[in-house]
Amino acid sequence: MAINDIFRSAAFRVAVVFALVVTASTSAVFGFVYWQVAASDTTRLRAILVDEATKAALQPTAQVEPELARRLTSDLRQMEYVGLFDAAGRHIFGNVPALPPIPVDGAAHLIEMRRPDAGPETEPIILVAQRRPGGGVLLLGRSLYEIYALRHWVLQALAIGIVPTILLALLAGAVLSLRASRRLQSIRYAIDRIIHGNLQERLPVHRRPDDIDDVVRGVNLMLDEIVRLMNQVKTVGDNIAHDLRTPLSILRARLERGLKSASENELRAASRQALADLDRALTTVTALLRISEIESGLRRSAFQRVDLAEVCREVFELYEPVAEAKAIAINLDAPQAAPMTGDADLLREALANLVDNAIKFTPRGGAVSIIARSDGPCVRVADTGPGVAASERPMIFQRFYRSAEHGATPGHGLGLSMAATIAELHGFGLWLDENGPGAAFEMGPKRPGADTTPQPADKHAKRQTTTPV
Repeated sequence: MAINDIFRSAAFRVAVVFALVVTASTSAVFGFVYWQVAASDTTRLRAILVDEATKAALQPTAQVEPELARRLTSDLRQMEYVGLFDAAGRHIFGNVPALPPIPVDGAAHLIEMRRPDAGPETEPIILVAQRRPGGGVLLLGRSLYEIYALRHWVLQALAIGIVPTILLALLAGAVLSLRASRRLQSIRYAIDRIIHGNLQERLPVHRRPDDIDDVVRGVNLMLDEIVRLMNQVKTVGDNIAHDLRTPLSILRARLERGLKSASENELRAASRQALADLDRALTTVTALLRISEIESGLRRSAFQRVDLAEVCREVFELYEPVAEAKAIAINLDAPQAAPMTGDADLLREALANLVDNAIKFTPRGGAVSIIARSDGPCVRVADTGPGVAASERPMIFQRFYRSAEHGATPGHGLGLSMAATIAELHGFGLWLDENGPGAAFEMGPKRPGADTTPQPADKHAKRQTTTPV
């Protein structure tokens, strides 16, 4: 990554702001420490001088002079400036020959004064002038040289300490920004590869999950869904092309034979057969588009409360005349309501496919039953037909699959695929069970470990038996 890219990145700007905040807060802490050191020593010295001057001023001259002499020479708390004056202001004792220009009020005052044992140089001094009972004045003072030196040392130590702190903060910010920039760059490169057509590419996920990984996982799920929808579109297109190629070829051959025929009746018969072939092709296209619409999930937004038992009653009333015409006994077992959330029209369509299949493959004199249960809820459609061979069960939900045994039965091999798709949209599964004799299809809540998702059609597979489309 180029240096300019790092400087322009948002991560680097955040790191710089972080470093500045750390620097400001560290400087504030160091400044507070310096201020406390500087102020506390001066305040403490002022209090000591005032207290000592107050006590010493009350002592007689014969007692206070030896004490002051000792303080000037050997005491650990050595007094650097001492002066004892009489009521007329004449010097009696000490190394300060004259009263300095400060009020005699017993308070501490800061002035610049020349040291008694030094040249013309002056230094900051705190002096206290206290009036004695006889009218005299006691003067005590301490130099601030050591305190100012301590302040200088503290300030120097703080300055030395703050420099590496600032450098470490900037370094940490630069490292963090570089890592963040590299991570965002890897995401950007992955996006570029996806834009250029590599739809199997996914955004990289960090080893330690964080908020960026949450967004990355969401984008990856979105890409999975986009790929799934594109595959569905491709599958629909392939299925339509595959299923229309043969009937269109037959249609063309029939029309050619009709045109070559000298008989007008043969031409009319070829035209009627061609129209029937076109109707079947249009029915197939409509069914495939219907499956694609259901798989897109757009109908889920219109879900509302539905009574599955009422849907069963409606389908029963619709197919009862069809069953009677074929001498098939059709029974309905829906004693109580089976409420659920879903699309009544789609559920009716799925159930109609199952009932139509059952009637289509049940011989005369057989029976078909529709059973609705509120636990789940679920619905079961059973028949007494030939059933489904064990070798064909894994393939019956594939699009266009039809058994060779029932190749003459009308259908396009899309009914069960559509029913399974509708069940999947509602969070249900669709299973095939034995009915002894016959087959039973049950649609309801998914069973643990079961996979009922309809599979894409195999171009080389035979077509399925149980499809009503």
